[in-house]
Amino acid sequence: MGIGALKERPLRVISASRRVDLVGGYPHLFAEILEAKCPPDQVHTVVIWTKDPRHLLAHRKLRATLGRYGQLFLHLTVTGMGASALEPRVPEPESVLALLPALIEFVGSPERIRIRFDPIVHVRLADGTEICNLKYFAELAPRLRELGLTDVTTSWLSLYPKVKRRLARIGAVALDPGPEVWREEAAWLHRKAEEYGLRVHGCCVPGWPRSRCIDGDLLTRLHPRGEPASTRKAKGQRALCGCTESWDIGWYVKCLLGCRYCYANPVDL
Repeated sequence: MGIGALKERPLRVISASRRVDLVGGYPHLFAEILEAKCPPDQVHTVVIWTKDPRHLLAHRKLRATLGRYGQLFLHLTVTGMGASALEPRVPEPESVLALLPALIEFVGSPERIRIRFDPIVHVRLADGTEICNLKYFAELAPRLRELGLTDVTTSWLSLYPKVKRRLARIGAVALDPGPEVWREEAAWLHRKAEEYGLRVHGCCVPGWPRSRCIDGDLLTRLHPRGEPASTRKAKGQRALCGCTESWDIGWYVKCLLGCRYCYANPVDL
């Protein structure tokens, strides 16, 4: 094979992790996996997913390890339900938002943080209280805009049988708002986002444009050295997922945050 036919494979994008909150539950192990399996010179971006970002700033080993990589991108989930019956071990939203300036400094740019207002839920608790977190977005949006964040990902709670069973264990039930209410909520969400100059992306939301939570084109543009990331479509994702390929270093084990509506956690907490 001639030299001209050789093509360098793009540096690898690491996803940590769709499957479990490594930052919130396993920060030391997260650092060890990176050190053992993900040499910085072979990694384009470490994409981090968490509802509890405190260890990114306070865990010395994890912070030092992540600091060796060329680019970090953070998906930070803030639903407004932290420390509630539905997210019992997630920090209160205000305490998470208070960390955003330091998190922006850590990853180097507000463009490298995407907020996940995800999922939007309709749940009735055992005492008859009905919870819908949609209106919290009206509080969240101006805070994000003040800090220069521009992109939000959302979806509505998927009513998988496992989700229904887990809610039933605490005497709660997921409510299906129906298509008319869903359309009204989607329209309100987009209006509120536009009011504050935010872009809303649907994560596998039927009828919405296909979005990319891991976006090789975006990661290439944001990379400090302009290194190209793969733009090939990820395998094994849902049909409506537009993500580009990455290597997820998480696994389906007990997530310590214990969100009652989670479909990924194999263990009930």
